[in-house]
Amino acid sequence: MSSGAVEVFDAATLAAPDRFDAWREAVNTAFVPLRATLHGGDLATPALPARSGDDGSSAFRGVVRSQDLGAAAATEVAGGPVTVWRDRATIADADPGGYKLGVQLHGYSVLTQDGREAALTPGDLAIYDTTRPYSLDFADEFSMFVLLIPRDRLGLTPRQVAGLTAQRISGRHGLGALASSLLTGLGRQLRTGGVDPDPRAVHAVLELVDATLMRRLEPVEAVPTADVVFAGATAYIDAHLGLPGLSVESVAAAQHVSVRYLQQLFAERGSTPSSWIRRRRMDEVSAALADPAQAVRPVAAIGAQWGFSDASGFARAFKAATGTSPGEYRARHLGPAAG
Repeated sequence: MSSGAVEVFDAATLAAPDRFDAWREAVNTAFVPLRATLHGGDLATPALPARSGDDGSSAFRGVVRSQDLGAAAATEVAGGPVTVWRDRATIADADPGGYKLGVQLHGYSVLTQDGREAALTPGDLAIYDTTRPYSLDFADEFSMFVLLIPRDRLGLTPRQVAGLTAQRISGRHGLGALASSLLTGLGRQLRTGGVDPDPRAVHAVLELVDATLMRRLEPVEAVPTADVVFAGATAYIDAHLGLPGLSVESVAAAQHVSVRYLQQLFAERGSTPSSWIRRRRMDEVSAALADPAQAVRPVAAIGAQWGFSDASGFARAFKAATGTSPGEYRARHLGPAAG
C-alpha cells in the first residue's frame, strides 16, 4: 500500500433514489465486496432492496471517509439503519485477505462471525476476518471507525485471531480504553483533513492493536515469551538448513507467529530471519569445505547438502559472503591439492 489523501463519499450529494446503492458501492470500494440491505431486510436475498420511495432507501443518509496509511487503511463509515454482510459468494469474488478492527463511534451494532455475536456500544472494539463470512447489523443511525489491516501486518497468527473474532472489547478500561481513544482520534482526523501517514506512527498504532488483542488471549492461551519464540525459530532453522524451501514464512508458521512478529524479534537482535538462514548455511558449508574428511566431495554437493540447489548460485552466494570462491576457500584450509 502507499499512503494517500482522504477520499470522501456523501450520499446527500446524490438524488434520493440513488443514495443507498451508491453508499453500498462506496463501502465496497473502501473495504472488500459486501452485500447490504436496509435494516430488517432479508440477508438470504443477495439482491439490494428495490429503489423506491416506500422501502426507505430514498431517505437513506450515509457517509464514507477513507485514507490509505500504507501499512493499513483507515475508514469512517456512517449511515442509517442497515445490515451489511460478507458471504461465501462475495468472498469468492474478491478475497485480498485482511482483518477489520472496528470501533463503534455512534449508535449500536451487532457483529456476528464464527458462531459468536458481539454487541457494540460507543467506544467498544471488535475484530473480524474478511476471509470468512460475517455480518454487521445497525438498528439505528450509526458511525464506526474501521482499521483494515493486512494479515501479515498483525502480530498474531490466523489461529489466534480466529479465537478473538466477534468478541466485544470494552473501550472503557485497560488497553481497550487506550486503543479506543487512539482509534477514535484517528476518526476525528479523517474528518478534519486526514491522518498523518508517518510509518512510525502507523507502526505504533498496530503495536497497540497487537497488545490489546494479545491481552484478550491471556490466560486462555499461554503466549510464549519473545525469547522462547526466538529460540524456537533458530532451532527450527538449524534443523531445516538443508531444505531449499526453508523460508521466513515456514519458520514463522512453525512457531505459530506472524511473519511480521518474527521479523521484529530478529530485528531486535540485529538481524533478519533471511540473513540468519544465509549465515547459518555459510557456517555449515565453510566447516565442510575445511574438513579433511570431506576433501574429495564435490563443492556443489556440499552446497546442495546445505540448501543451495543451484551450483552457480551457491558459488556466487559463497563469494559474496566470504570474498572467495568455495574452491579457493577449501584450498586455503586444506592445501592446493584439495583446491
